[in-house]
Order: sequence, then structure tokens, then C-alpha cells
Amino acid sequence: MSRMLRIVLAITVFAAAAAAQQKPQIEIIYPKPKQKIAAVDSMFIFGNVTPKSQLKINGSEIKVYDSGGFLAYLPVKSGPFVFRLEASLNGQTSTSDLQIVVPEPYEAPHGKEPVIVKGYMSPGSDIMLMEGDMFNTSFRGTSGMFAYFKLSTGSDLLQMTEAPPVQQSYWAEALWGSDDYPDSLLVRGVYTGAMILSGKQVADSNQIEYYLCRKKLKQLNSKEKAFKQQLVDCGCEKRASEATLAVMPATKVMIGELTDSVQTIRVGPRKGYLTTYQPQGVRVRVTGRFNNHYRAQILPDIEGWVADSSLKVLPQGTQLPNGSVSLLRTRKVDRGVLVTFNVGAKLPFRVEEDVAVNRLYLDIYDCTSSIDFIRYDTSDSMISRIQWTQPQTGLLRLTIDLTQTLWGYDCYYEGIRFNLKLRTRPDLDDKLKGITFVIDPGHSPDPGAIGPTGYAEKDANLAIALELTKQLRDHKATVFMTREGDTPIALNERPKFAYQHSPDVYIAVHNNALPDGINPFYNNGSSTYYYEPHSHDLAKLVQTRLVKATGLPDIGLYNGNFAVIRPTGYLAILVECAFMMIPEQETALKEPSFQKKIAGAIVNGVLDFVDTEVEKESCGK
Repeated sequence: MSRMLRIVLAITVFAAAAAAQQKPQIEIIYPKPKQKIAAVDSMFIFGNVTPKSQLKINGSEIKVYDSGGFLAYLPVKSGPFVFRLEASLNGQTSTSDLQIVVPEPYEAPHGKEPVIVKGYMSPGSDIMLMEGDMFNTSFRGTSGMFAYFKLSTGSDLLQMTEAPPVQQSYWAEALWGSDDYPDSLLVRGVYTGAMILSGKQVADSNQIEYYLCRKKLKQLNSKEKAFKQQLVDCGCEKRASEATLAVMPATKVMIGELTDSVQTIRVGPRKGYLTTYQPQGVRVRVTGRFNNHYRAQILPDIEGWVADSSLKVLPQGTQLPNGSVSLLRTRKVDRGVLVTFNVGAKLPFRVEEDVAVNRLYLDIYDCTSSIDFIRYDTSDSMISRIQWTQPQTGLLRLTIDLTQTLWGYDCYYEGIRFNLKLRTRPDLDDKLKGITFVIDPGHSPDPGAIGPTGYAEKDANLAIALELTKQLRDHKATVFMTREGDTPIALNERPKFAYQHSPDVYIAVHNNALPDGINPFYNNGSSTYYYEPHSHDLAKLVQTRLVKATGLPDIGLYNGNFAVIRPTGYLAILVECAFMMIPEQETALKEPSFQKKIAGAIVNGVLDFVDTEVEKESCGK
């Protein structure tokens, strides 16, 4: 044996011995140190260790995958809680402690003494209502007591009622989990009250006082001499709310104007959408304020809520505009048809789709019909009929019957002229050749979800999106990408990018993660989201293909209120291909073969949709 060979062998043996003596590495990806998680009884933890290590967390043996990744779902207790990790390899052991904070689930105060819990009174912030409105209020306290409230403008206490026990609301459990709640997590001690506000309560600032008593009060007039002694005798606790109530007289008229260019009007403060994409300059009557939202009276029996940051109150004496329509006409335009009419002012509106019968409803508020003529463009074959009705005073409704599937629509004002552009299907004679796509790899600059070995969702999304773009172009489609690398693009810029390229189809590519407390071993797989009704069928067909191609569990087709799929002007879906936090799925997402499977499934779902469109067209003929 040569001297050089002996040296090489010696170095190799030394390196192997050193590796055998080296302690295994431990990296925890989630949760983070001292992180405050949701109030749950079990929690997942994932990360990676040196491959082939044995791993225990709080004494439980945890599977380590070939990549070194691990995922565990373990019980936790409220308060500061420590995960202790112990990794062993070749006789060497490493340990790592991770402390998190687990909040206490809400529990009503125990005992025989009345306690009103600070921070659990509603309203929790200043509120404004009108004379004649119903005022609802509540607080949490010791269960089984007698509760009352009063306003500073009145002297009488009003009785409150303890509500039946209710489930503690955790959206993640309802969306992902079993939705089973043990009796121990039911919320008790919630007291509710209500009153109709009269002229006596009209004031810029009403203070709200709450009383919780062991015994029922006999005297409810706080001005009576015996009232204070009665509170002592009945063992009452009194607490004032930090919020105030302003009550406007019924005769006061307050007008507000929308200040954002594309404004949403909601059905309640921070609740679902009544209507979207309202233009800047639309005016509404303001009749209240709650939870940082103004209440807008759209019609006497229709109200909506607008974020206070997106509405300015106009000077007293400002009138509410109203409009009238006398003539409608349609015009065939590139890739669609335009319905136009003069309204007289920028008025709020709402569009509703009925995809089952290819019908669109357009409601214009504060508008009256004087329609004598509807002029159709005879070269347009998309609109079969437009009818108008006046279901109630101030509401003009147009019913538009279509001859084909709607591929999107846009509403906008040009001065006082209202425009509704309906998008027709592209030419489908050569499959995808006539279709324009915008492909949006989610995230960047933010990494999105992170896998156990540190693989970032933004990179997985991009790899799939690049392969999807290639396959679509192989089918002769026109494709634009919101990003082709790590170029940062803000969330609100993605729909703007899409509109600049006038797509027929928008596809956002993502990979999933779970919120705290949901068992990842039972809740993972592929899912697809849509928002507008005309995107439902495409989303459903893509989801079917995605599940079949990946072999992952089907965790659902969702109507999801995501900003990137909310625009109405095209078909828009968002795919959640796999779960970054599942070690096997993270490993698969790194593989070009799996990326091709996902991309191919999406393309096949689009092709299935095109086939159904062609079939509808042939049946129509």
C-alpha cells in the first residue's frame, strides 16, 4: 500500500469517527420561542434533525423522515409550556427546549361572589346609533346571578338575561377540525340586554353601567334613596363600560362619501360583503357607527357598513343624490358586450349572478326607472333579453338573460354613465390557443409557509407556476406570470397586474399550512378556492384533477374570500396543492416530477372546463 493511499484511508477513518462522535443537530421551524398560540389543548411542532436520528419530544417517540424532517402533534397545557426535544444518533444525544405560551380558555368566574370581567363588555368601543334603534349590550361575569344595565341619560336599570352556554368560537376548528367541543370549553356567564332608544337617550355621549347581583333587585330606579342600600344588600358589583353610546335624533341627516377607489360595503362591521367595487364618490346616508365602521342606509330596509377610514362625513345640509334611467343600450365590444345607461349621479349598486340559468341581476340603489327604450346591438349574440323592474321605491333592477356562460364582468362609472361590461368566452376551436392566463405564484418577498427542513412556500409555488406556465404554453395558450423569480410583488398589486393583461383565467398557486391546534395528520391534502360564482365550475374540475394526480386527501372545494380571486372580470381560482408542514409533502414538493404532476392536473382541469364549454355551445346550436 502506497504512503499516499494510507494517508487517504487514515483521513477517511478519522472523518468517519468524528462524524460518529458529533452530536445530532436540532432545528425547530414552528412554533417560535415564546410564541403565544391559540387557546388549544394540543399543538403541532415541526422542524428537522440530523437524518437517521432518533427523536423524542416530551417523552414521546417521534418519526424522523429520510430528509431529517419531523412533525408531531402533542398535548399542551395553559400557561408557559415547554417542548423538550431529545435527538440521539450513534450514541450521541442533543437536547433543545422550546417554551411557548398557551392562553387559558375563557371560563366564567367561579364562586358565589358577583364578578364582572373587564374586557368582555359589548360594545367594546364607542358606538353611535339613531333614536328609535335597538341598542344591544352584553358582558361576561359570574354565572347564575342577576344582571342589569343603565344609560347615564336614564335613571332606570334594565334587566339582562344570562344566555345559554355557547361554544368558544375558534374559526380554525370549524374550518379544519372535527368541530367537537367538550363541555368544559362551553362559555357560561354571558349576560345580554337590549332597549329601544328614545328621545330621552339623545346625547353625544351616554355612559353605560352594568350591575351583577346575588339577589334580584326590587327597586330599579337609581334615583330612589333606598337604591344604594339595596345594591349593598343584594351583593351587587357595579362596573362602567369604557365605551360610550352617542344617540342622534331621528330628524338628523348625515351624509357620507366613499373615498376609496374600489370600496366594499359589508352586511355588518367586519362581516360579509353586501357589494364590492363601489367607486369613489358614491354617497350614502350615515345612520350609525360601530366597531370602526359607519352604518350606511342604502334603502329604508337595506343597510350596509363601511370602514370609517374609507368614508368622509360631509357638511350638514348635504343632500343624498338620486338617479333616473330612461334609455339602455348594448354595444358589442372586443371580447364582450357593453350595457350602458345614464344615471344622473354615482349611485351604489350590486350585481348578483345566477349561473344555473345564465342570468345576471343588476341593482341600482336610489334610482327610479323612466325607461322607455332598450336598444340592442344586433351583432351581439351574448345577451338574449334585458328586463327592468322597480321592486321597491328607490331600487331599479335589471335582469339580463345570457345565451352562454359568463367569463367575467366589470362595472364602472364614466362620469354619470354606468357601464356593465360582460365578458364572452374566448375562441375555443383550438383548445387553449385562444385563452389568456395570468399565473400567480403566491408570496414573495414574504416566504409564506415553511416546511420542516426550511423549504419556503414561495419557492415551491414558483417551481409549480413555472412548470404550469410551460405546459399551458405547450397547449398554445398565452400566459403571463406575476413573477418569474424572487421579484417582490405586493398582494394588492397582483389583481392590478392581471387586469393589465386582460386574462380569461387567473390561477394563484399556493401550498398550505394549518393554524394552531389542528391535527395535521388528519387535516391535510389538496384544496381549491373560488369566490365569484362564474369561477365555481372551473375550480371544481381543477380540484378533481388535483386530488387524482397527487394522491393526497381531498380536503375540499371552497368559496374563499381572498383578495386575489375576488375580482369579477375573469375566471379566478386559487389552488392549495399540498401542505408545507407535512414532511412527505414538503419532500415531494421539491421534486420536479411532483411539480409536473400538479401542473398537469391544473392544465387537465382547465381542459375539462373547456370541453364542457364546447359541449354547451354545441348543445345550444
